[in-house]
Amino acid sequence: MRGRTLLGTAALAAMLPGLAHATIFVCNNAHGVPLTTDHLSSACLRYGGKELNADGSVRRVILSPSQQAAQDAAQQSAQRAQRNQLDAQREQRALRTRFPDAASVQRAEDAALSTPRALIANARAQLRALAAERARLEQDAQFYPNHHYPPGLRSRFETNSVLHDQQMQLIRAQQDAVARIEERYAALLLRLQRLWAHGAASAPR
Repeated sequence: MRGRTLLGTAALAAMLPGLAHATIFVCNNAHGVPLTTDHLSSACLRYGGKELNADGSVRRVILSPSQQAAQDAAQQSAQRAQRNQLDAQREQRALRTRFPDAASVQRAEDAALSTPRALIANARAQLRALAAERARLEQDAQFYPNHHYPPGLRSRFETNSVLHDQQMQLIRAQQDAVARIEERYAALLLRLQRLWAHGAASAPR
C-alpha cells in the first residue's frame, strides 16, 4: 500500500508540470488515511505525515504532537541511561583507585568501626563503675530494713539506675551501628572483588 502511494505521488508529480518542482505533503487524516496535498495542512500538524520531494522521496517526517512527545521522552530516557552509565563507570574507577586490594578495605572498615567500638568500651567502663557504686550503696542500705532508705540514699539508687539504663541504651545503639558498618563493608568487598576480577581480566597481557 505504501509503495502504491509513493508511486501514485510520483506519477502525479510527473503529470502536473507545476507540481514537479513543488513540495508534496502526504498527511494522515483522523482515520489514519494518507492524503496528498501541496501545502502543510492542519491534518499534518495534528496527525503527522511526510514532506516529499517531487520525485516521491522523503524530505522529512512530520510528527504529530503525541509522536513528538514520545520521541522526546525516548531521547531523554536514552540520555539519562547514558549519563547513568558514565556515572557508574566513574564511580567504579574511583572505587578501584581508593580500594586497590582487600587490605585497603579492611583498613577503611577498621577506621569506620573505631568510633562505635570506643563508645562501647567507654560505656562498659561506666557500667563497671556504676556496678561498684551500687555495691557500696547496697552495703549502706543494709542498715535500713524494709527499704526504708533516707532520701539521699534513695536518690543515689535512682540516679545509679538511670545512668545504668542510659549506658545500656548507648551500647545497644552502637552495636547496631557496628552491625550496619560491617554489613556495608561486606557488600562493598563483594562488589570490589567483581571489579578487581573484571579489571584483571581486561588488563593487557
